[in-house]
Amino acid sequence: MANKQNKYKTMADSIINAIGKDNIISITHCVTRLRATVKDRKAIDDDKVKDIPGVQGVFYTGGQYQVIVGTGVVNKVFDQITGVNKSSDDSEAAAGGDDDNTKKGWLGKLQKGIRILSDVFLPIVPILGCTGLFLGLKSVLLHPAFLKLFGMTPSMIPSSWMTIITILTSTAFDFLPAFICWSAFKKFGGTPIIGFLIGIMLVSPQLPNAYAVAAGTAKAINIGGIHIQGYQGSILTALLTGFLGAELEKWLRKRMPNSMDLIFTPFIVVLVMLGLAFFGFGPIVNVIEKGLVSVIKTFVYLPFGIGGFFIGMLYPLLVMTGLHQMSIIVETSLLAATKYNPVITVEAMYGFANAAVCLALAMKMHKKSEKAAGVSATITQLLGVSEPALFGVTLRAGLPAILTMILCSGLGGGVLSLLHIKANSYGLAVLLSPLMYVYNTHQLLTYVIVSVLTFALAFGITITFIAPKAIKEADKNAKVATSLLYTPVAGQVVGLSDVDDPVFSQKLMGQGFAVEPTDSKITSPVAGKVTMVAKTKHALGITTNDGLEILVHMGIDTVDMQGKPFNVLVKQGDTVQEGQELVDMDIDQIKKAGKKPTVIVVITNSKDKIKDLAIDDNKKNDSGNQAVGKISQA
Repeated sequence: MANKQNKYKTMADSIINAIGKDNIISITHCVTRLRATVKDRKAIDDDKVKDIPGVQGVFYTGGQYQVIVGTGVVNKVFDQITGVNKSSDDSEAAAGGDDDNTKKGWLGKLQKGIRILSDVFLPIVPILGCTGLFLGLKSVLLHPAFLKLFGMTPSMIPSSWMTIITILTSTAFDFLPAFICWSAFKKFGGTPIIGFLIGIMLVSPQLPNAYAVAAGTAKAINIGGIHIQGYQGSILTALLTGFLGAELEKWLRKRMPNSMDLIFTPFIVVLVMLGLAFFGFGPIVNVIEKGLVSVIKTFVYLPFGIGGFFIGMLYPLLVMTGLHQMSIIVETSLLAATKYNPVITVEAMYGFANAAVCLALAMKMHKKSEKAAGVSATITQLLGVSEPALFGVTLRAGLPAILTMILCSGLGGGVLSLLHIKANSYGLAVLLSPLMYVYNTHQLLTYVIVSVLTFALAFGITITFIAPKAIKEADKNAKVATSLLYTPVAGQVVGLSDVDDPVFSQKLMGQGFAVEPTDSKITSPVAGKVTMVAKTKHALGITTNDGLEILVHMGIDTVDMQGKPFNVLVKQGDTVQEGQELVDMDIDQIKKAGKKPTVIVVITNSKDKIKDLAIDDNKKNDSGNQAVGKISQA
């Protein structure tokens, strides 16, 4: 992911530098191109812009210098230009932009909420991961058998050295609420250092330690009948305090006089949030959190490994839907409360099962390109990134491969749960995951053995019973279904070279055709899934079953009309058939605005996917939805 972001950042910087930062008045984007309003058109070297990797072409019209980078890329490059963080799915293109890839409905909102929360916890992953390694090294180096090699016993380790070791292995957990408060303030728009101060106060050494109170070696402070103690291990209290504190700070800064803001805003935020944490929601949330941790532990360790089996089977489904990020919150709570993480142990079996299924399918492929892609996806999965193997190979292989992966993931998780195997950190996946178990020889060996057996079982089932012809057959059927392009509207079919837009006429976006419409009904030229609906409604993207990316673009420069002539009847994520109505377009309104209503159909990835596209570009199409193009795929 970082490499991709660097790629888009490089593209963005190169484009801005080529146009001239001081030459740009404003910049927006549509579904295919960046649109920069510039001071001096003549100051731009078109060849320099065209030479930038990823740029497909440029032209100047309507006072805008337009740089074509393609669908799916333009919004990522634009984000780098504006510094927008799309990870939270709450940013928009810009005033006048028209790209909208945000998922709608309850699932999209749930994914957004989970990603926002995971953004709070992700910065904490490295410190808990390294602490887990410190704990592992401590267990190895201070093990009696290891010390015996040097003629020593644990009692011979100087107390001063034990103090240093304790600092290395416990600080992250002791002050975890402080890190969470800091990260929450940063995520929700507050001042991070204020959050860090509040978090440290929640676990101040002056308070009775929560672990000591739980063990009965310390007593909570009683103030007005409320028991006050440190919040060591209380993740939800720290998270809620950070969120409310950041919101309070933003509210105060809008109203506090400038002369008082520097001192009194932090003063009020700290005072109010500490009061709420100690005397308000803190004790209640702490009890709820302990109950949730207890429920999770009970479920994971249900008799006969049932809990681990269900979590192991469920986790791949969560990855498919993007909901898996919620597990990081659960795992953090477990680590804070118990110093162990049995959840990631059973979830990790998904990575081994998916890698095995992917590798087996790759080995049975006949085409070198397919085999290489499968092996590459397997290696990527073994290093912890599952999407290429999951979406590129396993899911395409059909239900038998998917069920094999899910079942083996569940079986591995069930065995580990039955044997009470648990990690002491998180953040390490597949090949690196055994490092989370070096703290105990039995834990490490058992985890490695079960992981290898899970991989072997998934690989064996796939290589023996699941034929890659399922993939080939699916591709073959998809090609037959999408081998024809249909006209999207009644009218005169024309070639792209006759379209009054250089982006399309020069085929910078790919091969296709256009129709000069005589009707308002715009239908789908292919069967597939709607993957993009422009915010200004003038363009839709449809991806076919075999990966053809179709752009239906309605009108020339109609992006300026902000969607007024278009009544879109579908939404992103819908599955459509060829001939299904997509949009009702007001042709008269477009013409009155001095624009052309030409409807353009382009295969945007034709350079990679299309060997030949034969178009009957001189055909009168009286009724719409007639076959006009025959596709020969590469």
